[in-house]
This record gives sequence, structure tokens and C-alpha cells, in this order.
Amino acid sequence: MSKPNLQHFWCFLLLLWTFSPFAHSAEIALDSPYLFHADAKQLPPEHFNDVTQWMGQLEEARSVSLAGGDYWMVSPVMVNSRQSHWVVDASNSIVESVDYWLLGSDGSVQTAHSGYYAPYEFLFDYGRKVRLNMGTDYWLVTRLSSRYYSSAPELAIESEEVHQLTNDRVAMAILICLGGLLFIALYNLLIYISIFDKAFLYYGLYVLTYFGGWALTFHLPAHLFNFHQLELHHLFFISLPIFNIMFYKHFLQLPSYSPRLWRLSQYLLVACILALPTSIWLLPYTAIIASVLIMLWIALAITCGNVCLMKGFAPARYFIMAFSCLLLPAVIILPGNMGITPDFIEHAEFATLLGGTVDALLLSLALANKLKLLAEERKAHIEELGIAWEKARLDGLTRVGNRYAFDEYMNSQLTFADKVVQPTALVLLNVDSLKMVNDTLGHQEGDRLLQNLVQFLQATNIAHLKIYRISGDEFVLILPANGMGTLTSSLKGLTAQFAAEGLKDCQFSFGFATNSDVAEPHEWLRCADSNLYQSRMEKRRQEYADTRAGEIVSI
Repeated sequence: MSKPNLQHFWCFLLLLWTFSPFAHSAEIALDSPYLFHADAKQLPPEHFNDVTQWMGQLEEARSVSLAGGDYWMVSPVMVNSRQSHWVVDASNSIVESVDYWLLGSDGSVQTAHSGYYAPYEFLFDYGRKVRLNMGTDYWLVTRLSSRYYSSAPELAIESEEVHQLTNDRVAMAILICLGGLLFIALYNLLIYISIFDKAFLYYGLYVLTYFGGWALTFHLPAHLFNFHQLELHHLFFISLPIFNIMFYKHFLQLPSYSPRLWRLSQYLLVACILALPTSIWLLPYTAIIASVLIMLWIALAITCGNVCLMKGFAPARYFIMAFSCLLLPAVIILPGNMGITPDFIEHAEFATLLGGTVDALLLSLALANKLKLLAEERKAHIEELGIAWEKARLDGLTRVGNRYAFDEYMNSQLTFADKVVQPTALVLLNVDSLKMVNDTLGHQEGDRLLQNLVQFLQATNIAHLKIYRISGDEFVLILPANGMGTLTSSLKGLTAQFAAEGLKDCQFSFGFATNSDVAEPHEWLRCADSNLYQSRMEKRRQEYADTRAGEIVSI
């Protein structure tokens, strides 16, 4: 097609679009832009009438390469509203340099520069204010230059009022999401400091990395601190699978539930680590590399969650819900980031941030549920330990305190001698005839003897009486000193009472001491043992005297 015919063709398209019913149905009509490759030496057209001829000299581009480059985007504009304050904006991708030329049929020329390194008129976008008059036709010529594009850039023109309101709402939502991510990250790191559970450590680092990546994507450091470092953007996103894999290794206990999936996760972990330098050395391809790794990570994480849930790990249901919220925007947006499909929704980056924030909240619920389960397990374990501890302190036969419980009691006693306010007696009671009963009547009768003895002592109704069996035939009784009279009178008739129950030839000895007469716990026990020995010796002397008297009588 010759150049004059090409110019007539562009003018015909512009005229047809201008008078179409669709063009008049909105306040402003912005047709889909024509896309061309841009060279460093190429200059924009100077006047409205030069645009069609200028476009005829350009090399047409089928699409914007995600690996970066320079492009011209040219679109006819017509205003159907009396308002004159508008905003032109290139969105949907990080762009290092954006230049706008607005050429009017009335001879007006407006230029503006924006982009990643330029000052911002609106928070989180590359919008610039322009003036458009009703009845005037315009060409919007835009030059884009960037080392990579996260997705295909889109051009839009909105009234200043609408753009400001939309921008404020999106900015507020973005800041809420980023603030929520920062809070969740710090909260889980603090929990890790408290309980040293590595699941909380890696989850906190994962959310902190997510926060850093999106803060850079929405130019927050550039807005606040004039910090521009494009190479760091995807360094954070490539790091996401690294920290999350380490998180779900500990959270899902993956090596135990599925060693094969843990090996696959390790392979992906190594791939992500090896891909980290590409954020700096292969910047044009880092968005594509990050998108591929993130898709593999999300698919693998959901698989791991389902396998662990099927194998009985209940908190995995929150894990699956969380990654489902991350998967939905990822399925819609990541193919566009890889150049496979066009972008289906407006504000795609914000939609991904929102999905990631919901993912972080649900994973926090998963960790909270894990904490609840751990607390319940800890409570049950403490109860089991308490029961085991009580059992360890009880004598299995008589169900009274054993030697360990008695030693524990003695170690707890601190007041002796003059410090004692209410004297306490320690009684050593020995079953002298237990071996004889075992040998003559059997161990079953010996056990019955010990059980009956404990029941007898418990039936004395002495207040605060404590009974311990410290050896096979020896008991310790702890009671208030004023109860010794009752206990002594009961023990004196003990042999006769057991004989009446069929346990003949049962002999008992006892000795006691009070804590007001000694200075140390071991002296308390030693004094009672000494009195027991004296009691047994007196009994033997009495038995010997009775035997000699019987022999004399018989002679």
C-alpha cells in the first residue's frame, strides 16, 4: 500500500470511529492503541496531521514483549463531555519510562513524562493530568521503555475526579493489605521467639518477603524514600517458594506424612535458590521465571496439603483454603504475566495482592489451629504426667504413699525445734511377723495383712493422718502430736484384733518422735527409728522373761 493511500486509510478509520454510535456513548472514547516498535532515534510527531504519515514509517509490533523493549502506542481520542480535566495513565505493568504526547486537531500539543523513576502525581500509578476539550480530536502517542514488563501495559483516560477517587480507593486497599501483611509477619516472628517453633519462623519470613515484593511492585519505597531498585522486585517473589516450602515442611510435617512430596519440594527449593541471581543478571526474563516457579510452587503446596489432610493432619484444611485463595488470582493473572493469555481483569496486581493477603490470614488461622492442637496435646500430656506422677508416688498394694512420696514430704519440711508452732509426730510402724505369715500362710495372706493394717489405720479417724509404706514390712505415719494418744491406744490392741480376724501370731512394733524435739529432717526419722528399736528390744526382753517364767513354773 502506497503512503498516500495508507494516510487516507488511517484518516478513514479515525473518521469512522469518531462518528460511530459507540464513540458517543461514553464521556471519552479511547480506541485500542496501535502498537509499534520504537527506536532510540525516532521522534514523536509534532502535529495532529502528521500522525498518520508518521505511523506509516514505523515497524508494527504484534504485542509487547515481556522481556522488555521500546514501543510506541498510538490511539485516537475523542471527548464527549464538557469537562476538561482528565488523566492519562499507562497501567498494568511496571514501566521504567513513560512519555505521553497528546496532539489535538486544534493544534494543541501536551507532553508529560512518567514512569518508575519519575515523580508521581498519583499514588501507585503513572497517571498524568491533561486538558481535553469537547469537539477537538486528539491523537494520544505514548512511548514505553522498560527492561521488562510484568504484563502487557494498558492505556486509559479518565476524568480527573473519577481517577482520583478510584486511585484513592485502590491505594487505601493496597495500604491495608500491606499493613496486614506486615502485622502478620511480625506477629508470627514474635510467636517464634516465644515458642521456637520453626513453622512460625518460616511463615513470618514468608509473609515479610511477600510484603517486600508487593511494596516494591506498588513503588512504596519510591514514594516514601525515593528508593528505586528494579532488580530487587522479583528477588522477593522468587524467594516466596523458598520460605513457604520450609514453612509447610514443619507445619504439615511433610517428611513424615509424604517423603516423596518432600523430595519434590526440595527440588523446587533448590531451583528457586538457583534462580535468585536471575533477578539481577537476567532482568528481562525474571518476571517469566518468577511466574513459572510460583505456579509450580502453588500447585505443589496444594497437593502436599491435600495429601497430609487425607492422612489425618486436620490443620491442613486451613492450609488448602489459604492456597486456594492464592491459586484463583494466580490462575487468572500468572498466564498473562508469562505472555500466554491476555489479562482478564482490571487492577490485576491488586487482585493478586488481595489474594495473597487472604492467603496469609488463612495460614495464620492454620497456625492458630495448630497452636490450639498443641495446647490441647500439652494439656492432655500434663494430665497424663500428673496421673503417672501420682501413680509413681503410691504403693501398688496398699494404695498409700510409697518411699518416694515419703522422701518428698520430708524434703518439704523446713520447721523444726523452736520454730515449730504445732508439733507433728512421725511414727515408724513395723510388721514384725510379716515374713512368718508369708512363709507359713503364703504371700497372699501377707498381702491381706498389709491391706487390713492400712484400713485399720485409716479407720482411726485421726485428723491429717498421712500413711507411707517405705519398705516391705515398714510404715511411716505422720500425724499431729496431740493425736498420738488415740493412735497409741489403737496400736496396742492391734495384735488381738488381727488374731480375731484369723491372722494369728501377728506382731507389731512402733516408735515415734516429734519435730519439736529435733533440728533436721534426718534426725526426726533417726529418732523415731531409735525409739522403734528400743520398743522391739523391750518386747523381746519381755518375751524372753515370759518364756523363762514359763520354764520355771513347769519345773
